[in-house]
Amino acid sequence: MDSEDGGKGEAQGCSEDPAGSPLEPGPKLPSVSSAHSGPKVNIKEPEKFSIRDRDNKVLVLDGEILRAVPDKRYILPETFFIIALHVRSAHQEKGSPIHLAVSKGELCLCCNKEKGQSQPSLQLKKKKLTHLTVQKEPALQHFIFYRCKVGSLSTLESAAHPGWFICTSCDAGEPVGVTDNVGKRKHTEFLFRKVCKAAVSPSEVSE
Repeated sequence: MDSEDGGKGEAQGCSEDPAGSPLEPGPKLPSVSSAHSGPKVNIKEPEKFSIRDRDNKVLVLDGEILRAVPDKRYILPETFFIIALHVRSAHQEKGSPIHLAVSKGELCLCCNKEKGQSQPSLQLKKKKLTHLTVQKEPALQHFIFYRCKVGSLSTLESAAHPGWFICTSCDAGEPVGVTDNVGKRKHTEFLFRKVCKAAVSPSEVSE
């Protein structure tokens, strides 16, 4: 998932928020302590959400690529496993630090700049969410995103690359990426919808 060029694009706003959205404004997430405070962490069960952008496109997993597609009856939104963190280096004014994972908690979202890249990109790393939470900083930084509430929506800013936000394109079917040019044909605000426990059992998170 490549990041978007911060210098290109037009003003964001392909459509307004759908009226009467059944989505929840973003319930509180269970939290865990960062591993740097000790070798053991009391890990709670992750919260599970589906995520959609301001165009009402839902995020789905296509192979190992996240895409934003129109919400249709036959589309099954990807379930995101989310754990809130307590980290000493967190900037509270940016929001709540979290880890996000898909594919039953086995692919973790990561914002990283590979060797030779001029800017970071959004990646899915084959790391189990339950294992990720016991690692120490700074190894965790690329996997931490600040969830900041904007009304009933939330932005997701990279902790490792301040000013870069998870985003979707105004064009359907495009990969989810990151951008540092907020408001330029990219949606950076998302609605989180709680996934009921009956739909995804706790045993689906790999140990």
